[in-house]
Amino acid sequence: MPYLYKMEADMLSITLIQKLFDAHDHCRMVGCLSENGMTLPLTLRARLSHATGAIGLGLRRLVELTYGPTSLSVDMTQALLSQQHADGSFQGDCDRDPLATAAAAAAIAAVIRESPAQAQPDTALPDALDRALASLASMQDDAGLFRHEDDRTEQDRALTSAFILFLLARISAFRAAARFAELMTWFDERADRLVPDTLELYHMASLDDPAHYPASPAMDAIAA
Repeated sequence: MPYLYKMEADMLSITLIQKLFDAHDHCRMVGCLSENGMTLPLTLRARLSHATGAIGLGLRRLVELTYGPTSLSVDMTQALLSQQHADGSFQGDCDRDPLATAAAAAAIAAVIRESPAQAQPDTALPDALDRALASLASMQDDAGLFRHEDDRTEQDRALTSAFILFLLARISAFRAAARFAELMTWFDERADRLVPDTLELYHMASLDDPAHYPASPAMDAIAA
């Protein structure tokens, strides 16, 4: 860990997010998020330690720490949007990476949710979110699981998919774009066979399933 961040490692503050973003220290950004309460299994932490993953997850956390847009959130949002491909996806360790695309979509949705309504018609954010979610949905396999070139087994695909659900399950636009019910059913039917990390992420995502706890009006306002 660079010494600059040593004294601040116990809490991922706005100041630290700014320093890590300015330094392009993507690995440390993701590491700090993991150390500060985000459920992020080691294999996924490694796969998200790139620009899109770090900025997306960092921006999502920044929005939780602030009220309304800030200069930092604007800069991070623009940096994130600059990485979106023409097909709506975001690149992580590979092209059309579902983890990177989900991290970016979760951040964009958070920014939309916390932005003043009058500012949104003049931004590209709703369109960027719609395109990201459509691209993400196209990465589902026949069972509804999300595909990534590093996922070599069904358990690998389940872990990736559970983390995506953890990030996006409460967002109505995601539930509309993806084969959401089919994916939740897949997990329900195999809960007793999931590894602990996957099961924990799925349980947290289930709390955001409107079938269990209806999404808030603010979250449903993000729908396309």
